[in-house]
Amino acid sequence: MLARSARSNTLFILLTLSVVSLYFLYKHNKIPTVRTTLRDPYEHDDHSGAVGTSVALPPSNGTLGFGAIYAVSAPGSTRKGRLAQAAAVTGLELTIPDLPTWTDKDVDDFRWHNKSESLVLVGTAKAWLSHHVVLRAFLESDAQTALIIEDDVDWDIRLRTTQVPLAQQAARSLGALRTGKRPPYDPVEQPWGSDQDWDLLYLGHCGDYLNDVLWGVGVGHHHPSDLAKLDHVLYGDPTMPHRTNLHPFTASFLTSLVVPEQTRVLHHSVWPLCTFGYAITRHTAERLLKDIAPPHEDPARHITAYDAAILTACRDGQLYCYTLTPEVFHHMEGESLIAGEEEKAKERKIVRPPVDAAGLEQVKYRKETSNIGCGFASGEFYWEGDEGKLQYLQDEVVGQGKCLKEGRYP
Repeated sequence: MLARSARSNTLFILLTLSVVSLYFLYKHNKIPTVRTTLRDPYEHDDHSGAVGTSVALPPSNGTLGFGAIYAVSAPGSTRKGRLAQAAAVTGLELTIPDLPTWTDKDVDDFRWHNKSESLVLVGTAKAWLSHHVVLRAFLESDAQTALIIEDDVDWDIRLRTTQVPLAQQAARSLGALRTGKRPPYDPVEQPWGSDQDWDLLYLGHCGDYLNDVLWGVGVGHHHPSDLAKLDHVLYGDPTMPHRTNLHPFTASFLTSLVVPEQTRVLHHSVWPLCTFGYAITRHTAERLLKDIAPPHEDPARHITAYDAAILTACRDGQLYCYTLTPEVFHHMEGESLIAGEEEKAKERKIVRPPVDAAGLEQVKYRKETSNIGCGFASGEFYWEGDEGKLQYLQDEVVGQGKCLKEGRYP
């Protein structure tokens, strides 16, 4: 009897130890958390690796913590009015430099040879040149950093109050962890950490899936170990759409990495697509103009677009770039001016890029832009010159952080 009892106790102890061991293996391997602390090194001494934030963060300023926000918008663009209305509702301070009307000669001067041999199509060349005008405007200012957005982007009404403060805190932590130091980043003076920690921040994009989307995205193609190899931070964001409301590529990608619901990842960029919203330093702007994306085609590089030039620089280590996934800026569904130029020039037919095509059905169903929880795409938050409505939106929608759209939860 005593022998049987002793054996039972031994088995119980072994079973308990096994369960505890399995728990810790699961706990520490389910999500690679080598660099996942969100504790702000300026505010805390606890680098516990916890996902989430334990402090109340003040709203960001009107330039989202950068020296300025610039919008790339062509002359006569019908998007400017809507962009200005959205900025007023959310309290963003936008600078929209005047762009020239690009001519055929401007495009021919950009191309290395002739139309039939160039890899850069007419609309793409004009967009490339337009970004250069904005880069030069930034360098002519006193600003040390700038966020550059395209004029067809959408964002959540809680961008300043919740999303950007959380992303700023993550960037400060990631900068401290990457350098192995504990610098006293002041959240007011250095909301995004030191601009020596990064060259470019992707806050708006159409995916950084760690490889070419044509190779496959998400479950079956990506694994937690892919994220573990990168400098990264995970943090909770209650304004982020739930997994079933994220773009299908984004949802599958985050699922494959075992990232929890309503959690964003700020990570070292690998294959960032599109330039919907990117932050840069003065040094980065100078490099983009001179050698990374100069205002002329280089046939030896086989670069077909401005955003492809930046992608290549981030991927190949010419720039140190971070990507926020999911993004907080995404282009709103609508007519592509670039594609329209190229169809008019008979250079190509308008075809939706793979990411846009995959998300179109969901955009129509949700009446929201991909990966945006409560944005401007559905039209309710435009105020069309009605100052009373603007005040209401600023106070009740943005101020209270509630979506207030028909059929939606707050």
